[in-house]
Amino acid sequence: MQYFLIACDIFVREVSYIIATSPSTINVKFLEKGLHERPDYLREVLQSEIDQANQSEYNYDAVLLAYALCGNSSKGIIARDLPIVIPKAHDCITLFLGSRLKYLEEFNNHPGTYYYTPSAVERGFAVGSETNENLERKYQEYLAKYGEENAKYLMEIEEGWMKHYSYAASVDYELFRFLNYHDKVKEIAQKKSLQYREIAGDLNLIEKLLNGDWNHHEFLVLQPGQQVEVTNDDSVIAGVDIQE
Repeated sequence: MQYFLIACDIFVREVSYIIATSPSTINVKFLEKGLHERPDYLREVLQSEIDQANQSEYNYDAVLLAYALCGNSSKGIIARDLPIVIPKAHDCITLFLGSRLKYLEEFNNHPGTYYYTPSAVERGFAVGSETNENLERKYQEYLAKYGEENAKYLMEIEEGWMKHYSYAASVDYELFRFLNYHDKVKEIAQKKSLQYREIAGDLNLIEKLLNGDWNHHEFLVLQPGQQVEVTNDDSVIAGVDIQE
């Protein structure tokens, strides 16, 4: 089988490892991290890459997205000529932990957690956090809409909410321990006055995505002529006929 994979570069090491061991032929396009903070823009970028894959000289069997719902960025994505396969997940933490159930358990037991993976640490990014660029963009939007005083007030509220984070969790993958990224996360936790934790990562969901093992419970296989719709239930997303 031959696939075209579109992935956030927060998955670079994890995805590259799986591609190297996959029986499938996979061409991959990594997109820069943080695009989920602009869902409408990310949706446009994803659709553009998907449409280019449809016109490619390669005879792809499907387009794979190593993305989740990601702030509704995958809502409205359209399958034209090729099927599109998307994990049924709200965000990428589910993909790093291996299942929605695992993430739900973590969320309930340890709310207020920044998650650090090998690729995230290398790129100076915590999964579940907002970048400084995004905070500045929000401030400028508030400034234009509400004026300086109200903009500062709204940002104070948001920054106060962010202070409720208590944990820095290093997602452990045995095959990447040689990178010594746990030590880096410990340093980050100390600087941010967060409690350090290590939790077991699981690449099972990403492996299934790349190897064509798409069960209905964990993946949406969007057929040509369908678009992604948000279900607001445990299935997260579904395929519906394109709305003209």
